[in-house]
Amino acid sequence: MSTKRQQILAKIKEIVLTVSVIKAVEVNKTSVIDLETIALPCAFIYSSSCIKIGDDRAVIGYENWEWLIDCEVCSDERNDQEDLLGLIHAAMVSDYTLSGLAVTSDLISSDLFVLDPTRAISSMVLNFSVLYRHKKGVP
Repeated sequence: MSTKRQQILAKIKEIVLTVSVIKAVEVNKTSVIDLETIALPCAFIYSSSCIKIGDDRAVIGYENWEWLIDCEVCSDERNDQEDLLGLIHAAMVSDYTLSGLAVTSDLISSDLFVLDPTRAISSMVLNFSVLYRHKKGVP
C-alpha cells in the first residue's frame, strides 16, 4: 500500500511524462546524474518541505499539508527551457488536483541555471506547492 505522498509523487511523474519531448522522469533520485549518458531532456522530481496547515484551508478531521515539490528539468540546446517550462506548466494545470489526490497544485517559482556551458546543457527547477489532506492518522 502506498501513502498519499507516494501517490502524489507518482502522479506528478505521470503528468510530466505526458510532455512528449521529456525522455525520462525519476523521483527522489539520490545517485549522481551522468550527463554523458542521460537522454535529454529529462526531469527529476524531489520532495521538499512539508508544512502542516491550520489556517482557513484546514478541514476538521483531516491533516492538512502544504508540500513543496521540486521538478528539475535538464536539457541541451535542442530544447528551449522556456518552451519546456510552458509545456510542463500546462500539463500540471490541466490536472491541478492531481486526479483528486490534492486540493490544488500550483507552480510558485522557477529558476534557470547552466550545468555544462561547453555542451550547452542547462537545468531549470520548477517549484510546486501542493495542498493535500488525509484523515487524521492515515498517511
